[in-house]
Amino acid sequence: MKIGRKIFAGLAVLLVASFAAIIWLGSSFALRPPWYDHRTPEQGLVPATDFMKDWNWVADDPLSSLGLAFEEVEFPAVDGSTLRGWWIPASAPTKAAVVAVHGAGGDRREFLRHTPLLHRAGYAVLVFDCREHGISDGEARGVSLGIREHADVLSAVDYVLGSRAMQRVAVLGSSQGGASVLLAAAADPRIDAVIAENPFTSIHALIMDNSMEPTLPSPLLAAISFVTRLRLGGLDAPDPIEVVGRIAPRPLLLMHGDADRVIPLQHSRELFARASEPKQLWVAEGAHHAALYNAHPDEWTARVLDFLAAALAPPGLAR
Repeated sequence: MKIGRKIFAGLAVLLVASFAAIIWLGSSFALRPPWYDHRTPEQGLVPATDFMKDWNWVADDPLSSLGLAFEEVEFPAVDGSTLRGWWIPASAPTKAAVVAVHGAGGDRREFLRHTPLLHRAGYAVLVFDCREHGISDGEARGVSLGIREHADVLSAVDYVLGSRAMQRVAVLGSSQGGASVLLAAAADPRIDAVIAENPFTSIHALIMDNSMEPTLPSPLLAAISFVTRLRLGGLDAPDPIEVVGRIAPRPLLLMHGDADRVIPLQHSRELFARASEPKQLWVAEGAHHAALYNAHPDEWTARVLDFLAAALAPPGLAR
């Protein structure tokens, strides 16, 4: 009997250890996805990868890839570290700018494929690397699912309104960047307009709903969600669904593909329901995660530019 109890106890310990390992590995995957690669300024941005090609990123700088003049810029984050990016002036003098915010594990180049249309429409554009991303400062701690990144959006807005003397600013983000711009706009009334593409409602819902393989039982996913927030020190940090209602009366455009398997469409539907007017929701038919522009370039362009034209029009000219 004693031998049987010892075997049972050993198996129980092994089972608990296995579950703990799965939870830790799952949390590590959330914080450091396979495509995550933080580099130093000396190393430069990561060369083109299959991940970037899958999303049709532009791999080089705005001048080399798009023929657009740009400036290398640096500005401080809230913790005193340095954020780095590219400032692409508008095609004509302007006081309106768009701050574009990449997703988890991405960098400033994520929105370069959209930059020419924003440039032609008369907007200056800031694309930058959040902390622990690209070649901005960090210690390769991974992503924080909006907790650190939304503060970096606020730092970028400070830079655009201060050093660049812009008078109107819109924020545009995708995935983690979409969640980050929602959190930033809820905290900063200086932001005039918000565009969030395939954002998530909460870190917990993101992990629970993520349908990438392999799938795990709900109790394990819930434990991974808790440990992830614990590791981020963000148990008390707000989620987008809790603060999206604070963005009004500034206009909000939510966009989501109905074929998104990373962050299901339901997230944007729930955010839209919780938000106040003025608000819009575009469901892009057949579009996958972070690929709305790839699937529907003309409609993406028309919807975004119409939204920005109304939201960033100078006083007295708003439609």
